Amino acid sequence: MKKIKKSNAIKHKEPMAMKTKALWYSLGGIALLVIVILIIIESASGKIVVKNDTNLNLEYVKAYFVGVEGPISDEIINLELNSGDDFSEKLAEEYKLLGMEANLEIRFKFENQDELFVDAGYFNDTFDGKINIDFTQDDDDSIKLKVKAKNGLLPSLLIQCNEVHKINLEEGIVEE
Repeated sequence: MKKIKKSNAIKHKEPMAMKTKALWYSLGGIALLVIVILIIIESASGKIVVKNDTNLNLEYVKAYFVGVEGPISDEIINLELNSGDDFSEKLAEEYKLLGMEANLEIRFKFENQDELFVDAGYFNDTFDGKINIDFTQDDDDSIKLKVKAKNGLLPSLLIQCNEVHKINLEEGIVEE
């Protein structure tokens, strides 16, 4: 049988170099800063932005949420928008649309034209995000309506709204 030798030598860890410590503290600080920025962005209240980049005046633009049985919310906006104007405002409230399978209905009327409307998106979750409604005019004088809504940085699978509609003013219809 062999004897096992016991070593009296105690092994010490060498202290971390100052550069390594500084690197780890810097990385930790950057990670903390990113987390704080993300929390601030996610907790920001929602807003709606409407742009009229056409050569026509909009007599009105109205937006509200509708479900299977009709309107769910009061009007989010009801405004007149001249050619080239923008509008931006915070949303008045958080919209509790969980389980309602709602759409964002946008009604609008260009000067000397009939009223048109679109049902945009699919909202089946609480919404307190950002809504963008952009009217743009192409080179061939056709008008595009872009509607985009999202609930913060991290997208929800229960809210899907990123649509483009072509507006045919001669026939008075909205084409998909």
